[in-house]
Amino acid sequence: MAYLMTAIMTGGVSALLSAFNGGTLGDIFWNYVVFGHMGMATLALAIVTASLVDRRSKGEPSAG
Repeated sequence: MAYLMTAIMTGGVSALLSAFNGGTLGDIFWNYVVFGHMGMATLALAIVTASLVDRRSKGEPSAG
């Protein structure tokens, strides 16, 4: 659910900014899709990194 909400928020903000700058419908949709996926990728990277740091701080061996 967090991934979906992140995509909606980051994509929505970039789409609104594009709309305020006078972008076409194609530009607005493109920004919504691209930046929504970039937001999801950033969240996924943050979760994986936090998991690895947490695992190492507890003294457990890492998978890699």
